Amino acid sequence: MTIDNSIQSIDTIIPNSEKHVQIDLKGKNLIITGGNGCGKTRFLKQIHENVSAQVEQMTHKTAKQIRQDIEYRKSWIESTTPTDSNYHAWKREITEFELQLEDIDKCCVTLGNVETYCTNFNERKALLRFFPAVREQSLAHTGSNDSLARLKQDDEHNSLSQDSSSQFERYLVAFYNYGSHLLARENDKSKGAKVDAWFANVENQLQYLFEDESLKLHYNAEEQSFYIKQDGKDPYKFDQLSSGYQSILSIYADLLMKVELKDVSAEELSGVVFIDEIDAHLHVSLQRKIFSFFDKAFPKVQFIVTTHSPFVVQSVDNSVIYDLSANEQLEDLSMYSYESILKGLLGVESKSSILDGLVEELAAQIEVKEHDWDTISDLIRRIKPNKRNLDRHSRNVLMQAEILVMDSRPTIQIRQAVEGLTTSTLTKGISRSLIHKVNQDLALLK
Repeated sequence: MTIDNSIQSIDTIIPNSEKHVQIDLKGKNLIITGGNGCGKTRFLKQIHENVSAQVEQMTHKTAKQIRQDIEYRKSWIESTTPTDSNYHAWKREITEFELQLEDIDKCCVTLGNVETYCTNFNERKALLRFFPAVREQSLAHTGSNDSLARLKQDDEHNSLSQDSSSQFERYLVAFYNYGSHLLARENDKSKGAKVDAWFANVENQLQYLFEDESLKLHYNAEEQSFYIKQDGKDPYKFDQLSSGYQSILSIYADLLMKVELKDVSAEELSGVVFIDEIDAHLHVSLQRKIFSFFDKAFPKVQFIVTTHSPFVVQSVDNSVIYDLSANEQLEDLSMYSYESILKGLLGVESKSSILDGLVEELAAQIEVKEHDWDTISDLIRRIKPNKRNLDRHSRNVLMQAEILVMDSRPTIQIRQAVEGLTTSTLTKGISRSLIHKVNQDLALLK
């Protein structure tokens, strides 16, 4: 983390409330959690607006500077009379400065070094971004491809706060063609190796996110577009991803383009990024990975996020966690169970919430065309012991999954998925018994 380009502390009163929040960050990432209606989004926007005023708009003054301005004008007023043409203007300015002091008392965000952050921001070496809970997903290929030089030239006029995710695939195509030219035309193996290493790094990050080491980025030369290839699946484009993956990759692509189009490495990019509801639209498996995914990809960026997910809260050990409902600062909950976090921090019963998440994931898994049998079997195994706690809809989802497995897999795999039996105990008799049991369960739902 670059200390100069990060938030060190927050001291504020949340808008439209009497809630006083004090957070000591020292440049660390911040995860804001709490119950519905506690003001997480308002708080996040308030902090972003304050930092934006200091860095992007450069209209922010410190309390010390404002007091100096007030004293300066008071000294002028004392040395003149109301007949002076500037007298009343100075009085109005004093009133305005006093109101600014009140605003600072309500919201004070201390940066490591405002001057350095402003300089780095203007030189496009540091960024400031806010991603709302409802995020535009602009990964679709525009159909036009340009040279690497043209993309960088066009981007010179874009603000660091402007969304760049729509440039992602165009950049992939341009950079791939550039690497091919280096090898085929110029025989520059050194630069060509750097291009290959860059693509390998992006693939590694996507493999981590997708939990699939077989994932590859495949270039279609005829279409001049990229496909994602995974073992056992048909190749697909970025705009064919689920809403959850598109939500993540639109942020990833935007931040990656911020560095690549400005010749700054992802490892060196610094600044503050705000993400509201980082867990929005994500299955449980992605909620566990999303925060660490961004933190590893952009290690010097400070992430300030809100979340409802105990899996996000539990997934990190180097961040500050602030419970807005209880006005309490916490650090490192990675050693706590999901159940403890749900009940103690988020104030909800763990079993029903976790089960809901698992059932939602199972419902999504049985809807897709290419079924991940290992994932479906694992979800059935985890949900079934808590069958008594399921509502009618959730029990129906479980039964559909069991029938789907039964109809689509060999008998031995059906037993292992549904009953968890060992191979030595599988017999035709048990098979009939199992089918009879599932039919009984289905009858209960009618």
